[in-house]
Amino acid sequence: MLNRPHTVLNMAQSLNGYISGPSGKRVVISSPEDMERVMKLRDSCDGILVGKNTVRNDNPALLSRENGNSARIVIDPEVNLGTEFKIMDDSRKTIVLNSNKEGRYGINTEFIHCGKPFDLMLAMEQLKTRGISRLLVEGGEYTATKMLENDLIDEYYLFVGDIILPEGGQKTPSAQKEMRNVILDVSMMKGGILLKIDPHNFRGNIDEK
Repeated sequence: MLNRPHTVLNMAQSLNGYISGPSGKRVVISSPEDMERVMKLRDSCDGILVGKNTVRNDNPALLSRENGNSARIVIDPEVNLGTEFKIMDDSRKTIVLNSNKEGRYGINTEFIHCGKPFDLMLAMEQLKTRGISRLLVEGGEYTATKMLENDLIDEYYLFVGDIILPEGGQKTPSAQKEMRNVILDVSMMKGGILLKIDPHNFRGNIDEK
């Protein structure tokens, strides 16, 4: 039995491998059909996790359509995010994984100290003890890379949209060495292709760029 949540990584990239526009600018890559799939995936999870850079660049609400109990989770080691971001508005259950603070602030926001330096495995263990049994990770590049590098991903879905983006944005995690036979399933969708990828081959083979 895992002492961490069953963790699903979901990403969307352009045909040339970018998950954002230049300098991290948010770009809609998923088609309406894929967005519907993502919403169902959110509904099936106890929490939705992103890194602090995704919050800064996209300001996501991280809401589930039908699961009102799902937690919004952000990795913010230095606790730099302010209340101007949607995820920090204390309107619903929110967890801040960090290296500076511990305790509950406001009505719905909890800060969890995960070691100094920040310990990703400890963070996942802490989530499990708080009832997060199934976790959805929605990026960005740095967070996804670290999760794969530490073999903390159980399912990896990558939507490749029918779009080519200019250079300079964030990209999907890459490998130091060649990897083959990593695609477990392929689904054709309107506006792109959905790949299910074996996440376990990335351990020890991540290109940190």
